[in-house]
Amino acid sequence: MSSTQITQSISRYLNRVFVALSVLLNVLLGGDNNQTFSARNYDWKKRSLPNAVKAIDFLFGKDHCLECWIYWKVRKKW
Repeated sequence: MSSTQITQSISRYLNRVFVALSVLLNVLLGGDNNQTFSARNYDWKKRSLPNAVKAIDFLFGKDHCLECWIYWKVRKKW
């Protein structure tokens, strides 16, 4: 396995761990199953509730919360 493949494998692994931690945080705070904290905050924003979308998007990139919310809505239908 090349160093590039190892780096990609580690990156995918860390991404899965961070998503799992985000889902865990959301569930511990009373959120829906399989919903990330980012998706939950975007849902709050849509409902004009207090949210941290600006801070989360600043840390993870423009429209991060929106993209997480869309992904959650599409997956939720399965």
